Amino acid sequence: MIADVANAFVQICMPSELLEEDNRIIIKVKGVLVDILYTLDPLEYEEYIVYENNEKVLYLVLTKVLYGMSVASLLWYKKFKKDLMSIGFTFSEYDPCVAFRERVGSQHTIRFHVEAVASSIIAQEQEGE
Repeated sequence: MIADVANAFVQICMPSELLEEDNRIIIKVKGVLVDILYTLDPLEYEEYIVYENNEKVLYLVLTKVLYGMSVASLLWYKKFKKDLMSIGFTFSEYDPCVAFRERVGSQHTIRFHVEAVASSIIAQEQEGE
């Protein structure tokens, strides 16, 4: 099986040190997206909408990791590794992006690169067969 993990990076909370006031990551949202956010929750966003050159603008503090951030892939790797280990996978000592676990009569292997995952199960021969 080959799959992509949908919305992989937005599953990851921003590290606490990047939420401190001096280290916050602020993004500028403008145009149609401001209108969409306002429509979804006018009470939340109304007081923060400003106008720059007659265009609606919102400045937002990131609380989740955003695709393209230099730290995003590393944080995703750490989360994915922790999740796999919690369900019994161990990682290859030769390749940090290969994990496997033994099941009765089979070996389950997962290989991944960022959010692209390849999974295979190989049945092992039983003694006497």
